[in-house]
Amino acid sequence: MKKQFPIILAFISILVFAGLILKHESHLQNSQSIYVELAPVDPRSMLQGDYMTLNYELYFDGVREGNPGEESHENNKLREALQQQIQNQSKILSYVQLDAQRRVIQTSFDQNHLKANPENTARLVLKNPTNHLQNLYPAANSFLFAEGLEPCYRNAKYAELRIKPDGQALLAGLVDKNLNSLNCESQKNWAEKS
Repeated sequence: MKKQFPIILAFISILVFAGLILKHESHLQNSQSIYVELAPVDPRSMLQGDYMTLNYELYFDGVREGNPGEESHENNKLREALQQQIQNQSKILSYVQLDAQRRVIQTSFDQNHLKANPENTARLVLKNPTNHLQNLYPAANSFLFAEGLEPCYRNAKYAELRIKPDGQALLAGLVDKNLNSLNCESQKNWAEKS
């Protein structure tokens, strides 16, 4: 039995990983796309290589983005009220209003605040790592890519998210301002040496 234990453990591990892969592939194939505008930053990490930090423009209901200290008193009160709603919650269900191209144009924690046709709204689960409104994000907050593709990924304007009806999202890729795939991986000549 002791000799078979590592084999059984390896087999169980393979089944678990295969199950996770199938779950995510099913999510990508059987869900709808929405697009969230990005304000990307392109740092470089010694350990990770090239990656992009994704800052999502979620357009929270009634909150206008501005420089600290320049916001109106009403805007500050609204921001503080939203901050209170997200305190100590690791995940938050939000509702997004979409335009005709399925781009997010408004986000609210209350579906009744969105003045849109139900066909133009979707649920979106946001992750809350720091209890700050500006740090909420769906799916992933960074995007890794192969070395040398940074100039191509600089053209990313939107993140394509694949969402389930319950609001769970996966990052499917980055797209340009016309919602076309960047196809950065196909532009790299893998045979050339950097």
